[in-house]
Amino acid sequence: MKKQKATLREYYQWIKAKRSLKLREWLPQLKRKLVGFRNYFGLPDNSRSLSYVYDYVLHSLYKWLNRRSGRRSYNWSNFKKMLEYFNIKSPKVGKRFVQIDWY
Repeated sequence: MKKQKATLREYYQWIKAKRSLKLREWLPQLKRKLVGFRNYFGLPDNSRSLSYVYDYVLHSLYKWLNRRSGRRSYNWSNFKKMLEYFNIKSPKVGKRFVQIDWY
């Protein structure tokens, strides 16, 4: 639980620091971070925790992107379109790989 809170805090601070830059510069980095997180922690037993982190990151991204100017930059449907444009998808967890040793 401590590691998950630390991860959420890191994502939050990272998004907050990058929010003023152009999206095409740093959203591909965010996508790579999320894909790497899914690849490392993506086990069927861990799918609920994985989706919680993903949802938290999206809500943080939505919050900080809407604070970039004096008015809201995105509503939720336009935000979803932007995520689709940058190909940021929700994590899908497959079956656990079982290695069979043949002797």
